[in-house]
Amino acid sequence: MILKLLMNQRIPSSYRQGFLRLTLSTFLFAIALMGHTQTRFEVSSESEFQEAQNQANAGDSIVWNSGLHKNVFMEIDVEGLIVTADVPGSVVFSGASKVEIEADGVVLSGFQFVGGDIAQDHVISNRGSDVLITEINIQSYKSFKYLIVDENSRRTTISHCNFEDRINLSDQNILSILVDDEPGYHKIQYCSFRNFRGSGGDMGIEPIRIGVSSQAHLDSRTIVEYCYFESCDGDGEIISNKAAQNVIRYNTFINNTKAELVLRHGDEAIVYGNFFLDNMGGIRVREGQNHFIYNNYFSGLTSRAIYLQNESSDPLDSIHIYFNTIVGSEPVRLNGSGSNPPEHVFLANNIFANPRNTIFNSPTGSEQWLGNIAFGNLGMDAPEGVSVVDPLLVQNNDGYYQLNAGSPAIDAAVAGFPDVLRIEGLEFDDLKLDLMKQARPDGTELKDVGTTEFSSTVDVQPHATSLNTGPSYAKTEGEFSTSTSVVGEGAVTLSPEKDTYAFGEIVSFTPVPAEGYEFSKWGGDLIGISNPKIIGMVEDLNAVAEFSEIPEVEDPEPPLRIGDDTIEVFPNPSSTSIRLSLPTESPAQVDILIHDINGSLVISQNLKRTHQYLEVNIATLPSGTYYLTLQNAEDSLLLKGTSVFRIIKD
Repeated sequence: MILKLLMNQRIPSSYRQGFLRLTLSTFLFAIALMGHTQTRFEVSSESEFQEAQNQANAGDSIVWNSGLHKNVFMEIDVEGLIVTADVPGSVVFSGASKVEIEADGVVLSGFQFVGGDIAQDHVISNRGSDVLITEINIQSYKSFKYLIVDENSRRTTISHCNFEDRINLSDQNILSILVDDEPGYHKIQYCSFRNFRGSGGDMGIEPIRIGVSSQAHLDSRTIVEYCYFESCDGDGEIISNKAAQNVIRYNTFINNTKAELVLRHGDEAIVYGNFFLDNMGGIRVREGQNHFIYNNYFSGLTSRAIYLQNESSDPLDSIHIYFNTIVGSEPVRLNGSGSNPPEHVFLANNIFANPRNTIFNSPTGSEQWLGNIAFGNLGMDAPEGVSVVDPLLVQNNDGYYQLNAGSPAIDAAVAGFPDVLRIEGLEFDDLKLDLMKQARPDGTELKDVGTTEFSSTVDVQPHATSLNTGPSYAKTEGEFSTSTSVVGEGAVTLSPEKDTYAFGEIVSFTPVPAEGYEFSKWGGDLIGISNPKIIGMVEDLNAVAEFSEIPEVEDPEPPLRIGDDTIEVFPNPSSTSIRLSLPTESPAQVDILIHDINGSLVISQNLKRTHQYLEVNIATLPSGTYYLTLQNAEDSLLLKGTSVFRIIKD
């Protein structure tokens, strides 16, 4: 069976222009270099890159030619060097490829890292200051971190990047910002984070982590803004805030069914202008003092909207929750149950409406309420400062709730709450603006309750979407058209399936049924991640993927080599079934026990070995991490060699 993927390149000149977005500091650095005649070096290999770098000076560009490049290590050590792709998205690194930035003023732009394996190393490490990392896609990689910023770095900007679907799970967050005794002033902006698998909980697969527990007392002053988080379920924390004085604003968190934004350690976090939509939770505040949460929109949260924890290690104090709108969600948990209840909690001028269950639970009784409107089952007696009245919200054309004319929330805010703090060196909106960046009146009593000022012209809608975040080349429509043809029996599925593809877009195709064929060869520069599924980059090529039917024999050899005492598990991860290769001396019958991460037994089977492998059906298991144990069915002794395996169900 042969699949042909035919692609016709149509790249408008306007697409080639303007992809490089410079921060102000990088722009000023570039101006300072204008006295130097800039040189452009074109390279196609690691050796050519190194030779070019040896000749390069600040302000020069090293431009990679389009194509797939495997096992490339770029150590960038020339100050002010620009390292970029000939066409954004057209350069794909795979295998053991990685980048280490050791110099200041570097620009890294336009690359994809797809399907590689660097074990416990990082895909991109940055130790420089005033560095711009932009238009980068990191996807389906096996690594430690996707991107890490060293504690000695200052003013790193990470913009318009996509981070997606790491192959390995647990104990490695995706984008890590480390903190020193001097604030970093980093920015993460217009980035997308998608499709991180896992069981939630504390697995260490946070899309963003700022600081570590030992750095909680340090000021990071990092801004995360206009980013998009979808299906990030590898860990219970989408952003793990573990340092002080960070700003998290204008982001969208959507369809994260096991996770929420967490203020884990550190003080004085500023969280405003965000949309929390159809997630497990909204904001969990575990530790710290003097946090400010305002102008946020919460809807469809299935466990809790806001969760103030009762934590002995660093009890909550001075938590400020102002001008938020929470609709159609599970409760705000105030957590008065326990020996370390939150203290000095201010809830001012919020709207709580149409709860799934109750609006609040576990109040401490010491909360300070000012100007709030609640409509629905409160879950407690209404305190002074909470008006039980219909706020008259109306859904706009995009499905988001906003004030309707005549709402009791209009011009109804109440003063008397502490001001939003200011942080040295950071500019951010306070309550002078609403969620949609409309000006609020100067006097508190003239402001509207909830996230937005009433307007007949401005609709509530997220600032960050799947279309305005991530690399530009991932969203350019109509760059390629494709046609597929199959020779012989069978069929092929192409994902994503659509009429047009962007230059540099990642696609995959799989023979159907997948278990009936094996991959035999690939023509063209695409990347084989796992057989028989092939994943690759759309570029200007005529490619042929050839699959052949697996011959039916009585005792087929397993596709992986078996050592004398080795038991192999493959494929792993899998969505349907896994096979276990067995040593020749294995017993005829074995017991299969599969436990989930909580220790509960979810599968127990007795299997008779008819081949040199066993096949275990896991299709009915929910996605997540499990532990499989092999036992001798006759005497319940563990088999020889390693007999407990960690498996991942997609």
